[in-house]
Amino acid sequence: MTVLRCTAKLLKRLKQPAKPPEPAPQANPLGEWYADIDFWHRQPFVVMLNAATGAVLMLSGNAAGLRRCHERALLQFASLCELYGLHGPAVDAELHGFHAGFAFAATRDRSLLSSLNQRKFECWMALEHTDRTPASVAAQDWNGLFKHPALGRNQRHGMEYHRPLDLLRQHLLPSAQLVPFPGTHPDGLGEAPA
Repeated sequence: MTVLRCTAKLLKRLKQPAKPPEPAPQANPLGEWYADIDFWHRQPFVVMLNAATGAVLMLSGNAAGLRRCHERALLQFASLCELYGLHGPAVDAELHGFHAGFAFAATRDRSLLSSLNQRKFECWMALEHTDRTPASVAAQDWNGLFKHPALGRNQRHGMEYHRPLDLLRQHLLPSAQLVPFPGTHPDGLGEAPA
């Protein structure tokens, strides 16, 4: 099961209590997801934001979509992982978390709520000014930027922003073992002694 921390507006639409009991920590690799509902031309859509990576999913928020929200999240997450070449046991574990359903909880991190509101606005603008699908809007956001105080500075780029796709790779892909090329010195300082 995956913990889905929803805004009060989304909890009401999901027919969940306004203050659901705090769920036990889950074992899915990416941890908690935050979600809210918004409307574009009177059509509801749900934006989900992963707390650890900033990855976004954008799903239909109509009654049928809300009933099958975990299934649609699973399908969109799987297709985006396939698009970006993310495979392996950790991806499968995250998909199993979606398949098992959501444990609903109230939001608690104001920084993530701010990021979620920003993503909703960006999704709304992309739908308004382009002819893209919600899934393609989410796919583009995986290449965007994400900032959260818990992540600290991005050492690679020297800034506080991180790319969600880089964070997804860190969490979902096993680290590669570095093997030196033949003919190089073991410490990487040029040619190996003969």
